[in-house]
Amino acid sequence: MELLVIGDVTVDLYLALPGLPEPGGDVHARRMILRAGGSAANTAAVAAALGLPTALIGAVGTDPLGEWARAQLAASGVDPRGVQQRPEAPTSIITILVTPDGERTMLSYRGASRFAAFREEDRARLRRAAFFHLSGYALLEESPLRRTATALLEEAAAHGLRCAMDPGLPACRMAPEAVREALHRTHILLLTEREAQILFGPEPRRGFAEAPDLHWMILKRGERGCRLLGREGEDLAIPPFAVSVIDTTGAGDAFNAGFLFGLAWGSRPETAALLGNAAGALACTVWGVIGSFPGRMAMEQLIQEALGDPAWSSWHALLTEAWDCLRGSRIPGEA
Repeated sequence: MELLVIGDVTVDLYLALPGLPEPGGDVHARRMILRAGGSAANTAAVAAALGLPTALIGAVGTDPLGEWARAQLAASGVDPRGVQQRPEAPTSIITILVTPDGERTMLSYRGASRFAAFREEDRARLRRAAFFHLSGYALLEESPLRRTATALLEEAAAHGLRCAMDPGLPACRMAPEAVREALHRTHILLLTEREAQILFGPEPRRGFAEAPDLHWMILKRGERGCRLLGREGEDLAIPPFAVSVIDTTGAGDAFNAGFLFGLAWGSRPETAALLGNAAGALACTVWGVIGSFPGRMAMEQLIQEALGDPAWSSWHALLTEAWDCLRGSRIPGEA
């Protein structure tokens, strides 16, 4: 029941600011935090934290930051053996400017992430997996990472894995053709409404016509929850969980992990979407997610609180299914 994820691995430098400076201005950060990150790495780490065996394919540099990032992933429960150490460039770094409303502005250096090469051991990892997840950052530019991701997606689909993709806004803008090519082998598409607008125009269901194997499309709507669209006409808005927001970085990646976790443990897609909302909400309560995501017990508590909230009364059955999924998939030895 393993999940195999491919994409970017970064080191994220968070700066909490009172506000963004004007061009040429100066502002002092109230807090600085260093985390391992990257969209693919975030999804892998949250999935592992929820108890889903997860391996990651990506690349870091041969520098100390790369060693540190791999160690952080391993400590989070991710199998990091697919994270290569490449000499071509330093480890990828993202500076994340976070304002008091929890919104973030990112400054990225692509670095070693784009040099992840295809290796035979990655093919062996693929054949042990049941789910394959592609982060769209792997498709941003012509690179070894894009070639590796494309080849593994093709093999994953051919071997009957359930293939998911989160294209991400940069790839939708800068590499839409690469995203559309990947769509032809994608069964589950996880994206924001803005990304769907770029790819499909005002009607997201157009994606089902473009991608013959696409079964489910999940529109992530932030504080409005998500919308689940199915090939057979399903259209369901799943409500959000209210939390105190500290930082929204990684919330969408955590949603992906929660959704795939639910599917892997046999939940219906609508229950998996609710689990995705819960994971995304919890990700907003901490800085980053790798090494800081509150974990499955916190998700259980969030859902238990919703079960006792009259505002959720019409969603009681779905909440109960989500609760049963979390309780029934406990890690051996966990209290």
